[in-house]
Amino acid sequence: MRISNYSGGFTLYEVMISITAVGIISGLLSVSLLPLLDRSEFINTADQFKDTLRQAKWLALTKRKSHRIKSDSGFLMLQKKSAGSYQTVSQEKIPVEISISANRWPSFSAFGFASGGSIVLENEDYSTKVVVSPIGRIRQTAVERK
Repeated sequence: MRISNYSGGFTLYEVMISITAVGIISGLLSVSLLPLLDRSEFINTADQFKDTLRQAKWLALTKRKSHRIKSDSGFLMLQKKSAGSYQTVSQEKIPVEISISANRWPSFSAFGFASGGSIVLENEDYSTKVVVSPIGRIRQTAVERK
């Protein structure tokens, strides 16, 4: 009766080739998935703007004071009107690579109406616009690739 010394494992060459192949495939996948991560960050920032606008609208209706949003120094600020001037209620950081411009910063009155305006969000690859109508409707245009 003969016993074989072969244990059935992989050789060093087989293991090295397998690791190299997995490394190349994961490198190719990571390069192809990076644009999707950039787009998702951009969409999340646009959603953050819409949520803050909805919060300003809700606060204006429930607290019976005018509220608005504004961007300054890399922050998105939610402000309420108090004694003729606006006080910041909350602020959130905006990613550095996203630029924001507005033809008019939207504000909401205590009676549900809004001073309409549009906010344009852009980075080097994408662009979108969040629009507030005078009746307080908030909508976003499609995210466009530049």
